[in-house]
Amino acid sequence: MAVPALVIALAQMGDSLIYAVLPLYADAFGVSLFVVGILLSLNRWVRLLANSIVAHFTQRIGVRPMMIVAATTATLSTLAYAIATHEAVLMGARMLWGVSFAALNLAVLAYAVSDRANAGKRVAVNRTTLGLFQVISLAGGTALVAFVGPRDVFLVIAAFGLLAMLLSLWLPALDIDDGKAAGFTLPKPGRLDLWGFALGLIIDGVFIFTLALLMKDTKLPVAPVVATGLLLALRWGMEVVTAPIGGVLADRFGARPLAIIGGLALIGGLALIALDHDLAGSILVVTMRGLFNTLVPVMVAERAKTGLLASQATYSTWRDLGAAVGPLVAGAIFAAVPQGPLYGTCAALMAFGLWWCVARTR
Repeated sequence: MAVPALVIALAQMGDSLIYAVLPLYADAFGVSLFVVGILLSLNRWVRLLANSIVAHFTQRIGVRPMMIVAATTATLSTLAYAIATHEAVLMGARMLWGVSFAALNLAVLAYAVSDRANAGKRVAVNRTTLGLFQVISLAGGTALVAFVGPRDVFLVIAAFGLLAMLLSLWLPALDIDDGKAAGFTLPKPGRLDLWGFALGLIIDGVFIFTLALLMKDTKLPVAPVVATGLLLALRWGMEVVTAPIGGVLADRFGARPLAIIGGLALIGGLALIALDHDLAGSILVVTMRGLFNTLVPVMVAERAKTGLLASQATYSTWRDLGAAVGPLVAGAIFAAVPQGPLYGTCAALMAFGLWWCVARTR
């Protein structure tokens, strides 16, 4: 069933676009660069805490009602990006999106695994659909900024959210197991989980936060916001391309060797940015980051001796934690630390992480 995938894909378009627009147009939103870091991380913090609460309420009211509510609140958060007149309202919108995504993500997974015989195919359809619509949002949305401005573009994107709300009404009723939902705990990390934290902190945090600012200082044939959107779209496009073949490649060559090659390419991209080759380095980073989203679940499965789902959840938690911390760090230090030392340090940290967390066999 493609409807749940369409609902979350349409509802997430505003969140994808805000990462390309907000750092470049902070003044238009009436916020400082430091507050931008808070806004881009706030939803991640909320997600970490909201997952168990959302699961509890979904068990009580059912998956379909929760998805209808989440599609509505996601659309309201996107609308707030366009009309908010104070940073407190923007913070509220980002928190609302964090809760909305937690609910949408859980609901989509519930629909996917409700047909266990086709669960794998459904998850693949979800990821592909999500990627395609985020490419549309980033490439098309950033191009629209030149015509309607950095605030009003979110009015256009909110219209897609309205479509998500309508589609959610077509979903069939579905209940999930009513076992007691566990509260939030921070699981003890393994080496691969720490690699996930490093990816979240440096790539999903520091790099994604600063990408628009890097493009602003680079001579390009298109506007910086469009270049940023295209680069972020490339990451999603890479996921769409690699999702169907990633498992085949990992089965044939092993996920670990491919991850080491991809990790070295990530480090090379960061090093290029440190040397002021911003565009080439950024292309390399976003391409390899998209590949890792396909490889890492296979690596987790290879290393998990027992409790595969628990292992995947632990990895996701630590990756999300890194992605929550990263924008805060970048917002606080980007204006004070030169680009070369900042990205040189990031490359060195990733190199150590790749060796210690991925390359070592013991």
